[in-house]
Amino acid sequence: MWYPRNSHPLRLSSRDGFAAPDLPRKVVRLTGAKCAAIPHMRALRLALLGLSLLPASAPASAAPTELVIWGVWNREGWRKCFDEFERRHPDIRLVTSASGGRMDEQKLMCGIAGGAPPDCINQDRFSIGGWAARGAFLALDDYIERDRDKPDAVRPEDFYKACWDEVVYEGHVYAIPINTDDRALYYNEDLLRQAGYVDAQGKVVPPRTWQELKAYSLKLTERDASGKITRIGFIPNYGNSWLYMYAWQNGGEFMSPDGKRCTLDAPANVGALQYITEVYDALGGAEEVNGFAASFQTGELDPFLIGKVAMVINGNWHLEAIARYKPDLHFGVVPAPVPPGHKPITWSGGFSWAVPQGARHVEQAWEFIKFMNSMEAGRIDSAAEYAYARSWGRTYVPWMYANRRTTEMAFREFAPKQGRLNQYLRLFMDLMPASRFRPVTPVGQLLWDEHARAMDAAIYHKQTPEAAMTAGAQAVQKQLDLLTQESPGRPLNWPLVAIGALVVAGMGGGLAYRLLRRRLRASAGGRREAWAGYLFASPWLAGFLVFTGGPVVVSLVLSFCRYDVLHAPMFTGVENYRTLFFDDPLFWKSLGNTWFMVLGVPIGMAIGLGVAILLNSAVRGLTIYRTIYYVPAIVPTVASSILWMWVLNPQHGLINRGLAGLHIPGPNWLTSALWAKPSIILMGLWGAGQGMIIWLAGLKGIPQTYYEAAAIDGAGPIRRFTAITLPMLTPYIFFSAIMGIIGTFQIFNQAYIMTQGGPVDSTLFYVYFLFNNGFRYFKMGYASALAWVLFWIILVLTLIQLKLAPRWVHYDQ
Repeated sequence: MWYPRNSHPLRLSSRDGFAAPDLPRKVVRLTGAKCAAIPHMRALRLALLGLSLLPASAPASAAPTELVIWGVWNREGWRKCFDEFERRHPDIRLVTSASGGRMDEQKLMCGIAGGAPPDCINQDRFSIGGWAARGAFLALDDYIERDRDKPDAVRPEDFYKACWDEVVYEGHVYAIPINTDDRALYYNEDLLRQAGYVDAQGKVVPPRTWQELKAYSLKLTERDASGKITRIGFIPNYGNSWLYMYAWQNGGEFMSPDGKRCTLDAPANVGALQYITEVYDALGGAEEVNGFAASFQTGELDPFLIGKVAMVINGNWHLEAIARYKPDLHFGVVPAPVPPGHKPITWSGGFSWAVPQGARHVEQAWEFIKFMNSMEAGRIDSAAEYAYARSWGRTYVPWMYANRRTTEMAFREFAPKQGRLNQYLRLFMDLMPASRFRPVTPVGQLLWDEHARAMDAAIYHKQTPEAAMTAGAQAVQKQLDLLTQESPGRPLNWPLVAIGALVVAGMGGGLAYRLLRRRLRASAGGRREAWAGYLFASPWLAGFLVFTGGPVVVSLVLSFCRYDVLHAPMFTGVENYRTLFFDDPLFWKSLGNTWFMVLGVPIGMAIGLGVAILLNSAVRGLTIYRTIYYVPAIVPTVASSILWMWVLNPQHGLINRGLAGLHIPGPNWLTSALWAKPSIILMGLWGAGQGMIIWLAGLKGIPQTYYEAAAIDGAGPIRRFTAITLPMLTPYIFFSAIMGIIGTFQIFNQAYIMTQGGPVDSTLFYVYFLFNNGFRYFKMGYASALAWVLFWIILVLTLIQLKLAPRWVHYDQ
């Protein structure tokens, strides 16, 4: 059996002292002068000595090799395959983890850089080229060629061409494809029939061209009396299509054949984006359409299954969803519509097995990969998934393997024998020869993000399609040129860095010593207290210097380097700072977005103070009210973000429903570039109870005699608040303002979970921008420079507040 990490049963080996040849030596170490004093111990020692002279028995079998696999899916078929692999290889035990693979860049990066990578990883195929360009994966060509004549050989000709080509970078194979998918147009037959899209025989006629798709979309869209969309015919970027697919359909490419030039702004690609923009505009605009799409759910409430969306471009996996949740749905599948005169094009993706650099058991990993890509493993996987689906009373739709022969076997033996599911799974399989895949390039992630950014800018009319694509192409090309640059800098001189750090540390130590001497000049009792204080603080000081001070110094050094974590840093001087100040518009965009969020600080302070004043009165159940107001402050950010995504939903959200009751049209909140940041500020006000505790403490510290004296002098409530309460609370206002601004400049979770920086970069906050550069684009040196700029911004703002504080902050002496 295969076991999760740290849960394997006890195994005894020679290392545990149970092998016969080691027994006498171990026993002798346990005997000695003390043992000789025990009765009969001498006879026991002689008996053991005699045993040591007997012929040694065969040594116990060595402990099995632990093969670490990352990115494992919770799939019944894979569990059966793992069991079978361990049965065939008793010298190997699989240690699996669901995390680390697929698209978890951070864990893989840290594993490789830290010298503790997995032996094998399930990685999204589109990312293979980017990782391979940085030397993160081993080339598998030699292993493929070595085992080519073996029965379990991995043969390129057995795989779909698109799948195999996607794992090849600069002529070398860096992964073996596992599965695949492709995309086509799903349509609801009943809705198309109601709209009159039938031929003379009464058969439903789906759209075949872009023009027909647009016309169908408009006719199939319905609105309520207020003009809100209740059903939409088609959304260009809903499902799984993106600009990539439309551009390929229009004859476009995103990279030149040699991979050295980004062609994102090619006329065919611009034309595809123009078409997408026209469809959004015809449907009412991107903001309205995306606001409607914000209410979409998955599973049995999938909008296509319940009739909220009439047509959608999606992958073959959607057949399984239909079989599980809506088996009686009348639907059809055809190749996605294309421009007139073009042949149908689809887009494939999927995952692959790769071996990271530094893997400890490469040969065993290769054996595992070969087995998992074999026909036999495919049969085990499909049989287990088929049995699992049948146990729940569901129809099983096999997934498509990257190996064509295995896919044909699964279709032949396990797919439904007739009906729509059989017919359309066959269609997806037949479309694979016409499949395209995301460009294999070291800037693949950046290319994806820029193509998505260009589409956002165009459909929201922030830029023309041509201008948006040109800006994206320039950003990708700049990074591509940087990666292919022959002389990116000179190697960092770490000894010189160490000497500089020691000099700075020495200066700091000298300053600390001078301060310490002043303290120690006090009385004997004062000296003892000072020594005791420093002694008790020394563990924290040591930890700070090693675990915080050290990384801070290193990050400062790296900010002057080009560094991708996987390779040694190259010193480039102030290039990172020059780029972010003068060549990176997203730096200023993210900084501006973050500055806007500072508006929420005084608003949150005002609400917290207002709640505190209400709760400061002597009312029954005060502790209960305090708890109610404070609870939102301790709700995890992830949970509150998901909750507020529902509250701010334009279609069914709590806020818009309340506004509708007042006959006020609610905005589209998170899908509107104008309202996205105010939405997150509004969410932050929900946690004002955290500041309420501080305000309550301040209010409790104001002597009641001040209020009584003011009342005797005729001061009213407002006058007492402005003349007594606010002045006495200025230390708390000062503290809350500093902490609020610091926290605002570090905002990250809300954008990461709720908006991913959109729409149109309206929620691309500074720390989220820093995160993308460090962990998505491998620009850790650039991210370090961003971090230090953030440090100086916060430091300057804090110093300004400290400088101005004496003018308005009043401390009660």
